[in-house]
Amino acid sequence: MIWWFNPFAVTTLAELLVRVLVLSPHPDDEAIGCGGTLCRHSAAGDELRVIFLTSGERGSRVMGPAETAVTRETEAKASAAVLGVGEIEFLRAPDGRLRISAELIGAIGKSIRRFQPHYLYTAHGGEAHSDHRAAARLATQTLAKMEGTKPFIRLFEVWTPLRRPNHFEDITAHIETKTRAVQCYASQCHNLRFDEACIALNRYRGLMHSECEYAEAFFEIKDL
Repeated sequence: MIWWFNPFAVTTLAELLVRVLVLSPHPDDEAIGCGGTLCRHSAAGDELRVIFLTSGERGSRVMGPAETAVTRETEAKASAAVLGVGEIEFLRAPDGRLRISAELIGAIGKSIRRFQPHYLYTAHGGEAHSDHRAAARLATQTLAKMEGTKPFIRLFEVWTPLRRPNHFEDITAHIETKTRAVQCYASQCHNLRFDEACIALNRYRGLMHSECEYAEAFFEIKDL
């Protein structure tokens, strides 16, 4: 199944069951970057899975790494339930030191072959956070090594807005659900009000690029 999109136009998801896989650098990036779009997929009855590359163990100012990892994985499970994600997996690569490795490429490739997603979402390669950039490289390098039909890649924005997004999803109907999903990451919202920041960006994307109230922006890659 192939869907072709008009760049810079808001489109509706196909009225067919699709499989969606997210490679999230840390627990919370999936909700911040594409949470509203995941809600749209879920509402359409699509099958959603998320692979967390790290557990974000360095992401707290008040807890040690072990406690932070447990906390963020627990928060990820709560957020997944809000978003309608059916299955999650933690690869537990080192937070802040995510690198390309044969082991990670193998694990991601195995999940892709087993699940056969139509869409693969991850952070874009121009993100300020090095783990986010590594996630983009892991996605593209894993798919480059694979034969046969490959999913479309949709690269989302978390820390750094995309310079040239080519696809937008209207998430107006799901903005409250996305907000709740981000707020499940209480440990991270304590550090920085990610819930307020990402919703403000979605508001900007909607009004400035998509003629709707709230939108998520992506750089979509159809051929790899």
